[in-house]
Amino acid sequence: MAYQLSWLLENRILLIRYQGTLTLKDLETYLPEAARMRDQANAFLGANGPLVHTITDASQMEKNAISLPEALQATRLTVNNQQRVGWSVYISAGVIDRFFSTAGHQLAGVRYRAVDSIDEAVAFLKSVDDTLSDFVLPPA
Repeated sequence: MAYQLSWLLENRILLIRYQGTLTLKDLETYLPEAARMRDQANAFLGANGPLVHTITDASQMEKNAISLPEALQATRLTVNNQQRVGWSVYISAGVIDRFFSTAGHQLAGVRYRAVDSIDEAVAFLKSVDDTLSDFVLPPA
């Protein structure tokens, strides 16, 4: 498994970590899992509740074995456009990874920001979502 899903902040900030080589099979497995987690959080938070944000940490990813067209196709097939989704914040493995991630998120029409660290990701989310102002990143 080249990914791990967890809540950084229960029902508010979903954390996805990539390790090693990320494959199309990984993407096709974790996208529906992440969508289910967001659906459950949206149900818990209510119809007018706060948005659920995602931080993807690819800093430990060694290789992305997925082409941009494959990633877009997998996303279109598995992501529910009815979800109340907040920002997608991406911590990249490198310059080329950041370029493809930026392009993919733009094509998917997602609110997106690329950053260099988990601290920067949390600071950004706190700057755009005042309901997170009291959140403190737990120690590693």
